[in-house]
Amino acid sequence: MKIKRFFAKDMRAALAEVKETLGPDAVIMSNKRVTGGVEIVAAVDFEQRNASPSAENPAPAEADAFSALAGRSLNDDRVSLSAGSSNPASPAVAPRPNAMPSTPTSAPAADADNLRALLERQQERRQQKEARAMLSKQEQALPKWAQRAFDTPKPEAAAARPATPSQPQPTRRAPTASSDELNAMKAEMASIRQLLQHQVSSLMQQDRARTEPVRAMLTEQLRELGFHKEMAEHFSQLVPDEAEIHDAIEYLPELVARSLVTGNESMLNDGGVIALVGPTGVGKTTTIAKLAARFVARYGINQVALVTTDNYRIGAQEQLATFGKIMGCPVRSAASVEELESVIYQLRSRRLILIDTAGMGQRDMRLVEQLDQLTRSTRLPIKPYLVLSATAQYRVLKETVERFRQIDLAGCILTKLDEAHNIGEALSVLIQNRLPVCYLTDGQRVPEDLRTADPRYLAQRALAEEGGVQTSSASMQQQNVAGLYE
Repeated sequence: MKIKRFFAKDMRAALAEVKETLGPDAVIMSNKRVTGGVEIVAAVDFEQRNASPSAENPAPAEADAFSALAGRSLNDDRVSLSAGSSNPASPAVAPRPNAMPSTPTSAPAADADNLRALLERQQERRQQKEARAMLSKQEQALPKWAQRAFDTPKPEAAAARPATPSQPQPTRRAPTASSDELNAMKAEMASIRQLLQHQVSSLMQQDRARTEPVRAMLTEQLRELGFHKEMAEHFSQLVPDEAEIHDAIEYLPELVARSLVTGNESMLNDGGVIALVGPTGVGKTTTIAKLAARFVARYGINQVALVTTDNYRIGAQEQLATFGKIMGCPVRSAASVEELESVIYQLRSRRLILIDTAGMGQRDMRLVEQLDQLTRSTRLPIKPYLVLSATAQYRVLKETVERFRQIDLAGCILTKLDEAHNIGEALSVLIQNRLPVCYLTDGQRVPEDLRTADPRYLAQRALAEEGGVQTSSASMQQQNVAGLYE
């Protein structure tokens, strides 16, 4: 028997090398992964390979003589030394014409040699059987496409074919896996990975609920109030370790208020050219009317002008014109960048110019054109403010901020607080993007339902119960209305 060790970069190359070197009758003794590839230990029995067909199937007389001489039972491989010594030579053995003259040896020595050869053959067969069983287990553990890729001839088929060492066997090329099978395998691996991540996350949550019950409870409450998972985890981690649950709940509004970025009233104090941008239906036109009314109450009707660039929505210009007529301020329209520059130049004596843009979804291709027009107006000192609805979902708000940040936003205005069940999702987006919030609107009344953004008010509004929210909102509206015309 010849035993040899093979190294290759992968299993396919190693099996091909074994087959080329030792032939199809080779037996895999062991295999393992090493640095740079795989290692295979293979063996082949030269007596079996070099034997002729007649030697593989000896005559009945020779088989009986060999069995009697070795003292071996063909049924159960039992050895009897007495049988060998009592019958040293069988008369049934007929000498072959071309047989070599036998060397005279003693009967005990011949029995010992035959017994040793028998034990060696039994040991070899046992090792071959174990190697085939190990290889079969490894093949069963592989996917179907891998089993086909590493498919080798079965030992029974190899033994049935006569050995022809002089004629090289053609190397069969393993079929490659199709793209459908690869895609199916990728999808299965992705689903397994997602399942494992879910299980690990559940275990981590259970462990945290056991080791940090206060923080786990805070995280759950913040999630119920609409805060994103990352923000809920962030705020719960900021709570001191020794804090009790009631102390942690009282501490949360301060944490949320510190995380918010708010602007000032520079829009109404300093004036300038202000453009409100945002998706459709967030209340840009109504917000412009509220800002204009607030500015008129402070500085007079001769200091405000309104401009609309909304040429898509039916009745958009008429709505703004109605507001301008009620307040007594001029209203202009512009369909291009050149017209916008001309209109702003004509209204240069006005202290505040408010521009109402067309509302477009964050996935609308026309949005790119509109933002490009604003960015190309570099000669105009336009300050764009993004208008967001507090009723929108977290992913919608996040995508909207990402798309409109192609231009340099001066801040944002959060609208429809009165229609929102909770504002945790909106505050999560504002905190994550560090976007300053300047004004809040919580109703349709002009100009009463407009307030300057207060971080403490937003935090209390986001964390308050449903009954307390309406009471706090009503009291703050009364205070805001009382100070409108001071």
